[in-house]
Amino acid sequence: GIMLAQLVNPGTPVLYGCISSTVNLRDMRYLSGPVEMGLLNAAAAQLAQRYNLPIYATAGMSDSKVPDAQAGYEKMATTMLVAMAGANLIHDAVGFLEFCMTASLEQCVIDDEINGMVMRAVEGIRVDDEALAYDVIRSEGPGGHFTAHPHTVKHMRQEFYFPRLSDRELREKWENAGAPDTWQRARNRALAILQDHKPEPLPEPVVEQIYSLAPDLRYRPATIT
Repeated sequence: GIMLAQLVNPGTPVLYGCISSTVNLRDMRYLSGPVEMGLLNAAAAQLAQRYNLPIYATAGMSDSKVPDAQAGYEKMATTMLVAMAGANLIHDAVGFLEFCMTASLEQCVIDDEINGMVMRAVEGIRVDDEALAYDVIRSEGPGGHFTAHPHTVKHMRQEFYFPRLSDRELREKWENAGAPDTWQRARNRALAILQDHKPEPLPEPVVEQIYSLAPDLRYRPATIT
């Protein structure tokens, strides 16, 4: 496909793409959550880097029928593999279950958490004078602490991922709140978003730029099919 695009229009921008997965060898059904999907798409991401092309890869899906532990470990495994391999874009990574035949709003909320963790992992550990903070370590010395140090306050929100869904409370507080599991917390958050979220419109200059590229959109009525 890339070669054909260049033959037709040399220099045209292209994306390297991969949606590879495997099948269940017991019945030959497509699988969306195997670790091999992560391996295949991670390998494709590395090939794309070799060709110096951006890649549209696949990960973050599950063969589970509901937002459960299986969905969590399958999604985290494939998304982390492909992201750490350097994929530029990972699609299908939000909300999909059951061989991509089912979508779940609760799973969308859970996947937002998974993807946030993955993005933090991809950022890695910064190693420079500011991050290592030798001067701060020397100034505090043995027995000192860094909790309230200005350097900690300055960097903590960049260095730590702060989850909005995961439970990090003590058991007593969790039990007093009704002992909600991950699915219940995700459902509550999804319902709150549906009720309260007000999407911000695109900035007018962005809208005008879109219309300049596709003038017909300005006059095309919105339809739902």
